[in-house]
Amino acid sequence: MAANGRAERLALVMVRGMLGGMKLTALFVRAVLPLIPLSVRAADEWRVWRGDSAMTGVSAATFKFPLKLAWKFAAARPVKATAVSDGSFYYIGDGKGVFRSLKAVDGTVAWEFAAKDAIEGSALLAGDLVIFGSLDGSVYALEAATGKERWRFATEGEVRSGPNVWMREGGKPLVIVGSYDNKLYALDGATGAKVWTVETGNYVNGSASLTDGQLMFGGCDGYLYFVKLEDGSETGKTEVNNPISSTVAARNGVAVFGHYGNEVVAVDARTRMPKWTYKDREFPFFSSPAITAEGMVYAGDRGKRLHCLSLADGEEKWAFRAKGRVDSSPVVAGGAVLFGSDDGFIYAVGAKDGEELWKYEAGQPVQTSACPAAGGLVMGADDGVIYCFRGAE
Repeated sequence: MAANGRAERLALVMVRGMLGGMKLTALFVRAVLPLIPLSVRAADEWRVWRGDSAMTGVSAATFKFPLKLAWKFAAARPVKATAVSDGSFYYIGDGKGVFRSLKAVDGTVAWEFAAKDAIEGSALLAGDLVIFGSLDGSVYALEAATGKERWRFATEGEVRSGPNVWMREGGKPLVIVGSYDNKLYALDGATGAKVWTVETGNYVNGSASLTDGQLMFGGCDGYLYFVKLEDGSETGKTEVNNPISSTVAARNGVAVFGHYGNEVVAVDARTRMPKWTYKDREFPFFSSPAITAEGMVYAGDRGKRLHCLSLADGEEKWAFRAKGRVDSSPVVAGGAVLFGSDDGFIYAVGAKDGEELWKYEAGQPVQTSACPAAGGLVMGADDGVIYCFRGAE
């Protein structure tokens, strides 16, 4: 009885969000609850570009292969940003600075917003806002339902990283985003006011990850930074002597990232000491890794390979070879790893063995990551086309 009540209350909150805050009765919730299982609804959202605040790149969604093209949308080239979704719409920016809300069902435009320059960083859904950065140096917060601008914050450099969010005491969101002015910013999610900053020695290209009560991010100055969420004070840093342009993923107290020194590094988040280092060949790692609960790390390199490594010791389990560099950050959904390549293909390979499950020829480099949400898989390509795939019937 108590479990059913909690489920109904959760359904009420989620349905209210989908229908714009309409007042709904418990009777109505009981009527719609059997139609949309709670587990499916959870799998249908992808509110930050790596799936969660720890940036693990793991989805609760599953797909039946081969996937079929459901729709495609022609945006401005190139599409570098990864889509996010609330389960009903996909939100994504393009190479001309147009940010869109696309209806998940058919890819038609719900609304558009024009920034002043290209949008290469992925967005964040936080409450009723969708937040993203632009190469014009601004961070924008729009109403997700309408596209109306709620606030704007100006940095002193291009914003290529995707924002993350931390819910402070009282449910107040703190938006975390990096800039090419060499700073990481914490902004009040309601107003866009600056709360604190962390200054580094070079660009901040990747997103920050939140885990175990602390914030971690890599800098192009070659350091992995550890910061207190409350005030932005630095608690430590680890030097790798090479630019870190990717987003750090974290699980079980371990931070994992790739860098331009041709390595994937795992660092103990408590001691700040390297746990292991993996190096295959002389090719940089630009894409951000994924880490599963089973202790597997998936990382793409510019040597045309996707690697599966053990989180425990960095041992390679398998490597899949594409025909172009893998700058697309892998996403794990069910038993599949989803990613794109500069060879113009979108791939799904088996998480356990790296065997190819499916691929789609986009014909142009695919550097975006997968958005596995709203019953589909959405990715964009360098020619500006946004693709949505769904599982075979």
